[in-house]
Amino acid sequence: MAKHHVRVVAWGILLIAVVVLPVFQILSPDPQNNPTEEQLLQDAEQRILQIRRGNITLDFGVGNASRTLYIHQLTQAFPFGCDVFGFDEMGNSTIDQLYAQDWAALFNFATVPLYWIYYEPNQGEYPNDTYLHSIISWLESVNATPKGHPIIWQNPPYVPQWMASLNQTQQRAAALAHIDQVLNDFPDVSTFDLLNEMTHQPNTWLGNTDVQTWEAALVEAQRVRPSATFIANEWDYGDTGASTAPNPVTDPYYQFLSQVSADGYAPSAMGLQFHCLQTWYPVEGILSALDTYGQLRIPIDITEFLPCSKGIYNGGIYQGVMTKETQAEYAVRTYITLFSHPAVHAITWWDFANTAFYSQNGWDDAWQGPIGGYLMDSSGRLLPAYYEIYNLIHVTWNSTTSVQLDATGSARFTGFYGSYSASFDNVTTYNFNITDTTPITQQPFTLQEL
Repeated sequence: MAKHHVRVVAWGILLIAVVVLPVFQILSPDPQNNPTEEQLLQDAEQRILQIRRGNITLDFGVGNASRTLYIHQLTQAFPFGCDVFGFDEMGNSTIDQLYAQDWAALFNFATVPLYWIYYEPNQGEYPNDTYLHSIISWLESVNATPKGHPIIWQNPPYVPQWMASLNQTQQRAAALAHIDQVLNDFPDVSTFDLLNEMTHQPNTWLGNTDVQTWEAALVEAQRVRPSATFIANEWDYGDTGASTAPNPVTDPYYQFLSQVSADGYAPSAMGLQFHCLQTWYPVEGILSALDTYGQLRIPIDITEFLPCSKGIYNGGIYQGVMTKETQAEYAVRTYITLFSHPAVHAITWWDFANTAFYSQNGWDDAWQGPIGGYLMDSSGRLLPAYYEIYNLIHVTWNSTTSVQLDATGSARFTGFYGSYSASFDNVTTYNFNITDTTPITQQPFTLQEL
């Protein structure tokens, strides 16, 4: 395993050194004197250093005056995630092992598939329960946090067929029982996409509107697991092809969030799906959208970020052929943009590998497999985007370094939020964390608040 990870990092460095020129056409810039994409990215990189790091004073006593202290960052506090739908589903034990190794080397936050149609295909029967718990056990072994996705999603292809035989009263009871079942079945999972795509799907089980459905689901979920994190997950900005911020007056998701917040049922976080399948969104547009949603002062989780590697860009600021290299470049630019915004509290890639979870369903690809929506192909080969994201998270945004203690044996250290070890002469002497302790009510949610 260790040798494989060394190979991963080494190839990542090589790929960074030999980035090819993108094969797309850059559209004409705005004639006004607006900041360029590169200027906005440079600003974002500086903003990351401002909002994603903290300070700590390390004091080892005068007996260690002037010694060199080696500091190693062990983990990132920020959730950099990905789904794990291909775990043990690659069709080959060797590739399954590569999947597990490469996933764990990059990510610390996981979306676990809890789609009702597979979780309970026949009422009262849970044939995939053992598999799901094996995923969670593995995630715990690699220090990754699981998130269950989703609990309630009234999208017909993902609804168990037996629900259609129930009347409205029975369907409500079944939906509430399903919430109870999931939350009790997975006590070691503390974060869930409670409601999925409620402004785009029917709402008949728990209410007649998206607001009624959310509020009924949240009441039940908090009754069962009052300390869990419950997310409202929706697609909007990243799926409409628009390159400007949503209009709060007309945007269904903004209106939904405004109403449930006013009613006292705000979600723990708002999930924003950001698929951008054929659109290269400008940095300014992304930041503007985040600022708009940030006005609601609800943490933003980017739940499904997915640039692709095959096809044609037909929207946004670039046009031309999508390639593995353009996917990697777009991924880097977008990760920098998202990580630089104070309202964003998690980023999740979708999908990791070109395979389907639950192979018995007959699918052959990831959700967007035909257009290259993944980081690992079906043979276990990693795409350039993997290495580029690895370099960002584990090199650029990693504070491993050495410092010289002063005459009193102490040093002031600034590092990315996360866990650390400190050592003299390669012998660990101290473990510590750098944590953002700012109350959520005092944290910035828009760029103007920084």
